Amino acid sequence: MDLHALGLLDALRALREGRITVMDLIGACSRRISALDSEIRAWEWFEPSRAMAEAEERGGGILGDLPLFGIPVGVKDIINTRGIPTRYGTPIFASHVPTTSAAAVRRLEALGGIVMGKTVTTEFAFRHPGKTRNPWNTAHTPGGSSSGSAAAVAAGFVPVAIGTQTLGSVIRPAAFCGVVGYKPTFGAISRTGVHPFSSTLDTVGVFARSVDDAAWFAACLMGPDSRDEATLVRGAQHTLAVPLEPLAQAPRLAVVKTAKWPLASEIQQANFNEVVATLKDAGAPVREVPLPRAFEDAWEVVMTIMASDAVKSFALVESRHRVRLSPALTELLDRGHRVTPEQYAKARTKREDYKRWLDGLFDGADAILTVPAPGEAPEGHANTGNASFNSLWTQTGLPAITIPSGRGPRGLPLGLQIVGRYREDQRALQVARWCELTLGVNLGLAGD
Repeated sequence: MDLHALGLLDALRALREGRITVMDLIGACSRRISALDSEIRAWEWFEPSRAMAEAEERGGGILGDLPLFGIPVGVKDIINTRGIPTRYGTPIFASHVPTTSAAAVRRLEALGGIVMGKTVTTEFAFRHPGKTRNPWNTAHTPGGSSSGSAAAVAAGFVPVAIGTQTLGSVIRPAAFCGVVGYKPTFGAISRTGVHPFSSTLDTVGVFARSVDDAAWFAACLMGPDSRDEATLVRGAQHTLAVPLEPLAQAPRLAVVKTAKWPLASEIQQANFNEVVATLKDAGAPVREVPLPRAFEDAWEVVMTIMASDAVKSFALVESRHRVRLSPALTELLDRGHRVTPEQYAKARTKREDYKRWLDGLFDGADAILTVPAPGEAPEGHANTGNASFNSLWTQTGLPAITIPSGRGPRGLPLGLQIVGRYREDQRALQVARWCELTLGVNLGLAGD
């Protein structure tokens, strides 16, 4: 079998049954990287010898009972890794080697996972692109800011990877690269050790090649952390029961076309409508739900919040290195400096209004269906695409999953976004899995 093509759960089964060893798996992924990454450029830091040494330290072929035993993981380079360079997508931190790993990294290693390497991020996880190319067509962007994580999973470099999302940085690149992206409910995974951008928006998420794999991996990373107050919200359900149980019946689906719907390409709109029809034919009760006019301001609301939050997060970096920041980031910071306390408070209030209205919508639906991106990944590498189809769900803290839904005319992936109720990630993932199985879209690996 092509070991690099194994998903997380398939790899665990093969390890447990003794059909492969950890060194077999790491070796296969390393060879795949050597063969393809000179074009895709998913990695900011990768040393095959270290990966093999980690595999050997795990015992080579001695299987533990840990839920991530021997699984190679890509870690976005905005996330601290002890003893491994963490550059945050900027030359300002070119020599930065943390002495402590982020909480999520410590969890994955404690559960048997292996940090395969650091995946490319845009500058501080914002708009200035990194070097990664779309693995389906390297003339196109992979999306961002979790560019390398999405590309690495799509190309078969690792079965799973970690990313972060402040606007659309998990869902959009997952859609562009044809993999599953899962942004959990806000606060489900600790952000301790992740370079902050917006304390009220930043969310750690995961990439995989199936919903089952994404759910399993995310479940391993979830849990409270006293150093990240977002994980300590009273009543929050920051656990998942995995493997996912199948739904007893077809889910109730609400189709939502936000004010940004006209920005979606005709191909994306047609694909979305076809997907909705297929799910309806499979027995899902489907209804289209228009959003109130108040939601037309949602993009401005989230940008006000994010810009103001960013001023606090980047205070030290801006004071010391402003001239070395990209124009996109300095423009955002300038906007944040202009936000008054009254404007910030008004934006936060509007966000709470959005959350309450959406919560009521879920009284009659198990999940929302919407598009994850305007269409196929744009050609060129000057930007990473439009995040406006993701920002509403990020600012309201809702769980979101994207799955492949087909290909566009250029052969690049298209996706479907499934959004769940706040703190009801379990149901959102079950609906996403039902949609995945019903659609039966299998893009395979990029580069094959």
